[in-house]
Amino acid sequence: MANALLLILLQQEQQLGRGKYMSRFEKIQQALDAISPVPADLPKLYLLGDTGAGKTTIIRKILGTEESKFPTTRQTRTTIAPTEYVIREGSDFDITVVLKPIAEVEGYIDEILKDAITKFYKDRQKEKIVKNLRQTSDQRFRLYYLISNEFAEEIAERIIALSPCVDQKVEVYQDDFPEDQEETGIFVEFALNELGDDYASICDDILEEVQRRAEIACNGERFDSTWKVYKHVGENELEFVAKCKEILSSEVNSISPLIEYARIRGNLKAAWLAPDTEAVIIDGEGIGHNTKEAGQLSSRHYDYFYRADAILLIEESKKPFVAGGRSALKSIFERGYKDKLLVLFTKLDEVEPYDADDPTNQDRIEEVMDGLLNVISSLRDDRIEIELPENGIFYLGGLKENGIDSDAISQINSVLSCAKSLSIFKRDFIRPVYDFVWFLDRIYQKIQ
Repeated sequence: MANALLLILLQQEQQLGRGKYMSRFEKIQQALDAISPVPADLPKLYLLGDTGAGKTTIIRKILGTEESKFPTTRQTRTTIAPTEYVIREGSDFDITVVLKPIAEVEGYIDEILKDAITKFYKDRQKEKIVKNLRQTSDQRFRLYYLISNEFAEEIAERIIALSPCVDQKVEVYQDDFPEDQEETGIFVEFALNELGDDYASICDDILEEVQRRAEIACNGERFDSTWKVYKHVGENELEFVAKCKEILSSEVNSISPLIEYARIRGNLKAAWLAPDTEAVIIDGEGIGHNTKEAGQLSSRHYDYFYRADAILLIEESKKPFVAGGRSALKSIFERGYKDKLLVLFTKLDEVEPYDADDPTNQDRIEEVMDGLLNVISSLRDDRIEIELPENGIFYLGGLKENGIDSDAISQINSVLSCAKSLSIFKRDFIRPVYDFVWFLDRIYQKIQ
């Protein structure tokens, strides 16, 4: 019996040693903390909101990087990785990124290439091949950021050269499976898998070109079979921001499609922020990319809910909670994070109350509150009891304009102050560390 127990404990030790029970998010945080740790006393604020609600614009204003146009703002889905902005005192700046594993990048390239070849098989329009090589169908991986147009044209020529072999093999499948004549995409994929090196060499050359771009941006670092961590340190703010754009921007010549997670640290903050402002602002992927999030918030947000001291739900004033905001509000309360919730309504200046010809900000706020109360009422019908404290609701207007007015300054400083107050009494969960060697040795002694 004792020997059986010893064997079980040894097996458990091996499983724990491999990190079997550690989540993907935890592994990434562990890798980042080993190189660029975050001071434990800084309040962590997670920004949550629909694409286009103004999250990135707010970050620009807080960091004082509007003129540099960093971070990138886009209305459409981007591939920019979740990013932590660690605002702290100090004279230097650094960015640490986790590069995606090579297998994941290969999978995206394979998906894009097969899709482009399938479309060419169907329409035979050579001029469309380069366009079809741009990105995955869900826009999650944008290959055209990483390869030049000239390189894409070379790949297009190779696709054209490959087409006779593809045609021949697809015809065989169509003859063998006449009842499935319309399954063109599947037949093309089968044909490409049969082509072996002829197809694989195209994938390999694209991958090598992508690796080359990663090496240029990351000082010789290449992505590998596991997550690779790259860190860049700078002293000049403008040069540092330019480096961040090279790595993270949602633009051509950025390597953002290769980034799994990023952490930026330094004294990047606008002059109008309170002098003692230090915080971690976490900007994740916007909600609402997936239509399913209108009913149920994606689980990818839950790790951030746990990690953050405060969750800032950002909604557009003129159309609040019409997309993913309602499900976000519901999830936050259902999962017990209501005490962390702050709500910020943006674009207040665009609200047009139906009963005011010359509305004041207070008129606009009352209009927004009516919408909020309607959402709260509908959630209560779903047996979700929601109460929001008045001092946890904020309003911003004029985000499109350069600079910032006094009202917006006051509101953003209040948000950061609230986040700080929420972190004062936070008690971090301390993960137990088990000394299995000591424990097994004690058991062995008792067995003896």
